[in-house]
Amino acid sequence: MNWTLLVAVIGCCSSCFAASLLPHEQGKNAPSSPADPILQQTRQRRDAYNIIEDCMTVTSKDGHFYYKASPKDEVEPGTTCGLYLITDPERIIEIELIHVDVSCENGGLISVVDGWELNGEFFPSPEDHHLPLEQRIKSECGSHQTSSRYLSSQNAALIQYRVPRLGQGFSLRVNYVKNPQPCNILVEGTSYVYTLSNHGRRLNCSVTTLFPASISLVSLDVGFTEQRRLSRLSSPRHHLITHRSPPGEIVHNCEEKEMSDFLQIGGSSGLDTANMLVSDSVCGAAREPKTTEETIACGITTVRLVSSGRHRNWAQVSIRPAEDEDLSLANVMCPA
Repeated sequence: MNWTLLVAVIGCCSSCFAASLLPHEQGKNAPSSPADPILQQTRQRRDAYNIIEDCMTVTSKDGHFYYKASPKDEVEPGTTCGLYLITDPERIIEIELIHVDVSCENGGLISVVDGWELNGEFFPSPEDHHLPLEQRIKSECGSHQTSSRYLSSQNAALIQYRVPRLGQGFSLRVNYVKNPQPCNILVEGTSYVYTLSNHGRRLNCSVTTLFPASISLVSLDVGFTEQRRLSRLSSPRHHLITHRSPPGEIVHNCEEKEMSDFLQIGGSSGLDTANMLVSDSVCGAAREPKTTEETIACGITTVRLVSSGRHRNWAQVSIRPAEDEDLSLANVMCPA
């Protein structure tokens, strides 16, 4: 993963220690004999524990995660922090809260978010997710053991937490599960070919990067094209004839032509695609279409498939981080 790119977007802060949230046998009173097989197994298990040490953490690790507010933290108790989880495009994220010790007073809570949130904007965008925003955020507080399980809808999820008192914290388990029908994809930062498909349903799907990117179409089969042709039949009135585009034909600016299904290419400074500056919207059907590469000079780059549900749409796009020479000829440049 290109950690530099991701961390540059989110930032890093705070360090903390979570030892007291480990299972009891992991603590100071555990047997100390090196020959003790139970201790050896315990140490092996502890190697898989992920102690959260930064206020903002991006990771693809699975297993157990622990956090405890400590006097060593560089942020004040009660600061909102986040554990940002991301995995392969073809996987979703299962999160199980195991133990919660977060006072409900002074705004303390731990929340599981279906997607990512940055600066008040969400991935996937509210209009590109099948659940309303209020159902994508589940929160808990108090002090209790739990087995609450949450499953993300895409390859990105977020644990947000605000722990108002020193010594409090939480533990949870993360597992990555196969997703046979990926829709929204958050890109980790490497060059790759991504497939977008609505699987015959009425929904919008997207590939989103956290860096300026150059986009090329690999193949496309999206919707119908609508063209106005004059036809004099039995009356002098003009008629609108709707037909499928010829094989190999790509139509541009489909959104402006009021097509119902199209592929948008653009970017923005935030995660919400409602604020995206669109470089082009294409539709039609073609293998290896003869289109130029689009470069998006924005902090966020998005390829978004908009589907009415009347067609089985799919598109393959190649995405790579934009280089300096690409940015000098960018199709879209977001305000600084």
